[in-house]
Amino acid sequence: MSKKDNGNGFTAKEWNSGGAIHFYGSEKPRAFIVEVCIADPVQGDLLQAAVDKTLERMPYYRQTFVRKRGLYYYADNDLPFLAAESEEARIVGGETTNYHMLDVNYYGRLIRFSMFHALCDGLGLNRFIEATLYHYFCMKDGREYDDEGIITSKIPFDPAETYDAFEIKTKKKIGKILKLAKGKRYRLPELDDNKGPLMYRLPVRIRTGDLIAWCKACGASPSTAISAFLAKAIAAERTVEKGDIVSVVPFSMRQYLHAEKSFKNCASAIFLPMTPDECKTLSAAELAARVRTDLKSKMNEEWAELLVSSVNLITHLGKIMPFYGLKNKLMALPENHPQDTFSVDYVGGLKTGEYSDQITDVRYLNPDVYRGSVFVVLSETAGYFHINFNQTFDSSDYYDGFIRCLEEENIPYEKLEGDTFLNPEVELPKKQ
Repeated sequence: MSKKDNGNGFTAKEWNSGGAIHFYGSEKPRAFIVEVCIADPVQGDLLQAAVDKTLERMPYYRQTFVRKRGLYYYADNDLPFLAAESEEARIVGGETTNYHMLDVNYYGRLIRFSMFHALCDGLGLNRFIEATLYHYFCMKDGREYDDEGIITSKIPFDPAETYDAFEIKTKKKIGKILKLAKGKRYRLPELDDNKGPLMYRLPVRIRTGDLIAWCKACGASPSTAISAFLAKAIAAERTVEKGDIVSVVPFSMRQYLHAEKSFKNCASAIFLPMTPDECKTLSAAELAARVRTDLKSKMNEEWAELLVSSVNLITHLGKIMPFYGLKNKLMALPENHPQDTFSVDYVGGLKTGEYSDQITDVRYLNPDVYRGSVFVVLSETAGYFHINFNQTFDSSDYYDGFIRCLEEENIPYEKLEGDTFLNPEVELPKKQ
């Protein structure tokens, strides 16, 4: 295969249904980035070898996309996948990364994983990160670490790893979902005149055992705990006269759609409303437990099928639209339906085993996909919950209110240095 413009040098395979909504909108999408800081400077040759081992077992991360008749299809990409030394994140999807939709680069003690969200979701990316880190530390330390839960060559390939749960057009009636979507949801005033895309990051971390112990004591979970803390902070900082404070909680539907092994996008979101009165009158523990009950009632096969149907109603209708402009207008789901109050995205934990002490920090850098966003990204790695406020405005008021909740609940925490970031745009394939 010659190194041609993406869309002309690759052969289209299956339609990308699960990731379709990430292609469309008035602006180019931006990369989703995970930065892993380790104790010692990265050894580039070992990182490249680790990436090669990971791709040998999971070659589907090498794919690119092809655009045909306004739709985007997966395409195999056998061009070199190079883990380059780079101080900044690189543009995925274009010539810089040989048209791969996933990139690995490093600088100093930092390993950076960048991807286009249409390739896979956060849990799908985690699998690639886990395997790469595993191979890297095994080679660096000259020993074979325990690989339980990590996909290596010991686990035979299963076709289910490339299953797209959104590909089949569903016929589920979605009135229940639509009714909930019409509810009045409070939108933070900072978002009205703020369209991004610059993101402000304010991080804090909590020892895993401390947060889990608090959650167990009150019947909550990490995502509902963070939702309750932030909702109470918002209620304390703003006068909410109309609507509920709503936590948008993305969740993996693999378990409920029988797609446990899929690396592809298999996630949607659940809306968890909290009234302003209960945010003020209930304790954080009571509110987190109440929201946990609401979340559990919706994390089941019926809701997963409803959520898939609500997305398929748009993507499969868009698929048959005759012109690209119509497809683009219809399928720009994040742009057409911006989130209200805030989102708590628990992307799970990276399995790191015996080399956990060599990982000093993990940063999930969500781009602005909702044209004015409030993201709280929660991950668990190496004995800590890493909580990143990734927002399109300076959110220090809400961050400080969040910290006060931790102090009131006697949850030890560590504030980390904040910064700003602007993830690079993704280079989308041109019309073929």
